Amino acid sequence: MEAKPLLFLVVEDHPEVAQNNCDFLKKFDPSAICDIANTPQEALERLQLKTPDLIVLDLQFGTSYGSQSAKSSLELLELIIDAYSSLNILIYSSEPSWLMKLVKSINIHCGGFVVVNKIERRKCFLQGVESALNGELKLPRELRQELNLNEKELEVLKLLCQEYLTDQAIADRLYISLRAVQNHIQHLKVKLGIDEVEQKDINSRIALCMIAVQKKLLLF
Repeated sequence: MEAKPLLFLVVEDHPEVAQNNCDFLKKFDPSAICDIANTPQEALERLQLKTPDLIVLDLQFGTSYGSQSAKSSLELLELIIDAYSSLNILIYSSEPSWLMKLVKSINIHCGGFVVVNKIERRKCFLQGVESALNGELKLPRELRQELNLNEKELEVLKLLCQEYLTDQAIADRLYISLRAVQNHIQHLKVKLGIDEVEQKDINSRIALCMIAVQKKLLLF
């Protein structure tokens, strides 16, 4: 059976930027379908019809007063995290600091959540697309410091570090997929800062457990 093409939803109120985003998404996957929503409200209406593989969202939208505001996009994000907990999200914005208000919500999101600043090269955009589709968590440093481990991540951490279970064994124990376990472990590494440390002499998972013990997340 032929695989369905990826569906991308770009939420952007500048037509040229929106089309440019779609053009780059086509570079990532030429067979993908790219849909454009010009407002967060329009995006919500599209989501109710069909769930995309990835939503690309700018944080600032023009208001009727001619200014820029993140209010509507942040409200959309809260709705998405509440109703579409596994949706992959790529934030593409020049003001990622606006997300500070939603750190608690981001903390419990199960899908990929990646933030790419518009001032970075387009290569970073494509890398962000791949990371988000893989279910990864990638955030600016200032947002990482506010993250805590959620309940499922703590369960995975305990099984990994206290019972020394393999990824597949953890998946079987928790009745979730192997991919979900691997995503939880990647999120743990981000939240505990292991992904930023170059581990030359120690396995990254051992380092993860050591940091967890240091932070008193685990008791032996």
